[in-house]
Amino acid sequence: MKLTRRMFGIASIAIAISGTLSAPASAENKKIGVMIYNVGVDPWMNVGVKAMEENAKKLGYDITVVDGHNDVAQMNAAIEQFVIQGVSAIIVAPADPDSLVGSVLKATDAKIPVVSYSMGISEEAPITSFVGSDEEFIGRLHAEQAVKMLDGKGNVAIMTGILGTAPQIGRGKGEHDALNGAPGIKIVEEQANDWAADKTVALIQDWLSKYPKGELNAVFAHGPELVAAAEYAKAQGRDEVMFFAVDYPEDARRAIKEGTLTATVSQSPALLSKLAVEAADKAIRGEKVESKIIIQNTLITKDNVEQVPADY
Repeated sequence: MKLTRRMFGIASIAIAISGTLSAPASAENKKIGVMIYNVGVDPWMNVGVKAMEENAKKLGYDITVVDGHNDVAQMNAAIEQFVIQGVSAIIVAPADPDSLVGSVLKATDAKIPVVSYSMGISEEAPITSFVGSDEEFIGRLHAEQAVKMLDGKGNVAIMTGILGTAPQIGRGKGEHDALNGAPGIKIVEEQANDWAADKTVALIQDWLSKYPKGELNAVFAHGPELVAAAEYAKAQGRDEVMFFAVDYPEDARRAIKEGTLTATVSQSPALLSKLAVEAADKAIRGEKVESKIIIQNTLITKDNVEQVPADY
């Protein structure tokens, strides 16, 4: 089965909510298994994986990263193999909240701590900790900025990430919550772009043809791939359309400086990776681990882009 992914401030803050495993895992092997639903899905995840490897090495762990290739069977098989190998801890980025519950249960039954990284997982999976962002807050943050800049009136279109993933679900809800509070704003389109630049450009080509000047005022996306669509729109002379993204790579920073991208939300993959490895290390050593470690996200606009370095 295939599956296709509060405030202004620079500092990232972890919110601590106490939680532990019933028993500490053995640290003798000093090995951490990592299963990412699709390592090549976007540059954000590639940066995250590299940072995870670097932070694990600093703490004295060997780390094995397995690419799930968007395949549920492969993802579960990878986790079950980690259990057989007796790794000290497992870090997972699931394709959707429900696909890994069974294999995570096998790991926790074996007293192996499991940390969910960036992508949320079902409450039925007894993970040690979730390390990520408040996805609803992310969606609400850039949508509220759009409502403000549109003076509460206009037509907007939404490009979602991979349907069924926790970021898509959470960011979508946050966007809808914010836009529903502005009766003068109408959502005229909502389609998945799967966080892919080519699909993003194809969608904006279609929408700009369908909605002439004045009939489309803003476009949202759940990732940084929106930069390509914003650049296409500008090349077509559609400067009146505003673009609101998520994630803050160097090209998004440049696009905001140039006025092509209107805003984005910072979410550092390097920071999340560091916190995920540290959570796994604490669990391995039998220490208390926060059940949720949520970083603070920053809205980036032309007003603060010069002061905030890109995340990657």
